[in-house]
This record gives sequence, structure tokens and C-alpha cells, in this order.
Amino acid sequence: MSTVPAPAAPTANPSAVTSAPQMADAQNAAQSGNGDLAPVSWDSEIQLVSSLAKLQELERKIHELRAILPQGLLEPLVPISNPDKATADNTISSSPHHLLSDLNQTARARIADIEQFQSMWRGPELKPVWAHVESRISESNGQLLQSSGMWEKDYDELREELLKEEKEKEEQRLREEEDIERVKAQSTEGQWQAVLDGFIQRDIPGVRVIKGHDQMEIAVALTRAGIFFLIHGSSEPDETEPDETAMPDWQISSKVAPGKSRTKLEDAILGCLGSRPRKWDLAFLLVR
Repeated sequence: MSTVPAPAAPTANPSAVTSAPQMADAQNAAQSGNGDLAPVSWDSEIQLVSSLAKLQELERKIHELRAILPQGLLEPLVPISNPDKATADNTISSSPHHLLSDLNQTARARIADIEQFQSMWRGPELKPVWAHVESRISESNGQLLQSSGMWEKDYDELREELLKEEKEKEEQRLREEEDIERVKAQSTEGQWQAVLDGFIQRDIPGVRVIKGHDQMEIAVALTRAGIFFLIHGSSEPDETEPDETAMPDWQISSKVAPGKSRTKLEDAILGCLGSRPRKWDLAFLLVR
């Protein structure tokens, strides 16, 4: 594990960054002195871990930049002095003119690396991080925040884990909300009829809605595109769904004239509609 660079090394423990009550006042003062800093919630664990991951990435690039002098600039000379180290990307120059061109190209590439690093260091994403680190160092009377001088965790991996956990929690929350809505829809008699009547009353230009003979069948014609869809509510609920939230799914198919086949546009629309969530929700299909 590599050492932390000298500029304002952050703490290895995210929870320690938010432990001091006066931290918020110091951070607000730092932000008020620099109006271009966006407000940042340092009580958020994902914000702390993301900031530490950015600092680790900066350190990694610092070690890469240290190799520029002299190795990085002299790469074109390596296969000349040691032919065994020649590669497809770094071959032996065929002439002094080509060697000079290779050296110039290598120098420009290394300068671009330095400029990219400077842009990242001074970029808007890191400005609030530097302000927060400076306020914490000020609170500790100039003492560095990471006593070991080493990174004790891979914060990029930790950030990915936290993002995955947040995504799973959000998906669970959405599933629970959908279950509640399904139960409510199931207990409301004639709700889908009201949704259909409301959709017909909108009288959308180029869209014609026809009720079928089956009470749970609807025909929707996109007159300008010449496309005709059938929407049919399945009589049996999906067996994979829990009984308490079971609702008929609304299936979509297209109707084409005899002797004709579906167009690519129709196939694309059917594919999109078929992959939609909330197949039980007619309002989600028609209105949204």
C-alpha cells in the first residue's frame, strides 16, 4: 500500500470526519469564503467515502507522474539501448528524424498527463473536499488527519459497495410502494375503467381508442403511423406474484392487415412496452 501524499491527507476512517460538532461551522465558513463551492452534506457516509476515493485516485496519479522524469520522457530511447524491451507501441526508431518525432510526441503526452492531473486537483469536484480537509486540519491545530500515513482501505471499492447497498434499498422501497398500490388498485372496483375513460376523454390527436367486445380488451390505433395495437387484461393473475397483491397484467399485441408483416417500428414499440414495469397498472401504460 502506498503512502499518502503530503497535501492535506484525509482520515482513513470516514466516521471520524463527522465526529466534531464544530465541523459544520468551520465548513460553512470555508464555503462562504469561496462562493463557487456547492453545499455538501458531510454527514453522508457515501459523500465522505466518495471524497476519500477521489483523494486516493489523486495519490495514484501522483505516483504515476513521478515516473515522468526521466523514465517517461525517455521511453523512445529504451528499445535502442535495450532491444529486448521493444514493444509494438515502442519500437526502435528507424532514423534520427523519427526518434526526434517520437521524443516530441512522448513529451507532449506527458505534459497532457500533468495538465489533466492539475485540472482534476483544481476541479469543482475537489474544491469542497479541499475546503473540508483544511477546516478539519485547522480544528486539529495543523495536525494531519491520518496518523498512520497509509491508506487503510480501498475507498473506491467501499464506495461501490455503498452504492450497491443504496440501490438495493431503493429497489426494495419501490417494490414495497408498488405492492401497496397494487393492493389499493385491487380493492378499488372499476378503477381501470376510470383510467380508460379518462384516457379516451383526453382525445389525443392521432390516437384512437376503441373498447373491445371483451370488457378487458382495448384497441389503440396510431392513425398517423398506421399502427394498431390490442391491449388485453389477462383473466388470470401472474402466478409468480403474491396472492395479496395479484392483479391481471395488461398484455400488448399488434394487429396487421392480412398478407402484411409487422414493421421494425412496431417491433420496437412492442419490445419497449413488453419490457415495461408495473404491467398490472393500466394508468402507467396509457397515461404515463
